[in-house]
Amino acid sequence: MTKTAAALALLLSLGASSAHAAPAGKPDFLGKWTIVSSQPAPWSKPGGKPVASDLKALIGHDVTFRKDRIDAPSPLRCRKPHYEIKAYTPDLLFQGSLTDPDKQATALGYGKSMATLETGCEGAFDFHFLDNDSAMFGLNNRLYRLERKKP
Repeated sequence: MTKTAAALALLLSLGASSAHAAPAGKPDFLGKWTIVSSQPAPWSKPGGKPVASDLKALIGHDVTFRKDRIDAPSPLRCRKPHYEIKAYTPDLLFQGSLTDPDKQATALGYGKSMATLETGCEGAFDFHFLDNDSAMFGLNNRLYRLERKKP
């Protein structure tokens, strides 16, 4: 399956039928996820040090997306999110921070289009899905990877 076909399948499985559609019914992203890793963001300066408190607070910790809130370590915690799933192109990933979007998105495992969960929360965190069970978000020149927690 090509990455474009996989992205389309992901969008359909998440209930989004267009770039600006909200998920129908129970969104597939709901549930418990774990932040499993972090890497320097492509736009970060070489040799830049990660914020140690971010790594400690996030890596290995859970993020639980509920209909009415996000239970997670700060700064991801959110009361009353306004979820929207949208189709993003590489130039929109990580709030438009990629310096060579197509090339860097491909290196990160993304195709020409990917499902993105916009939370509508104060920190404006977006979660960009690599597939139905993994996503990434950016914070302080780092990319963090989440994986769906298996029951």
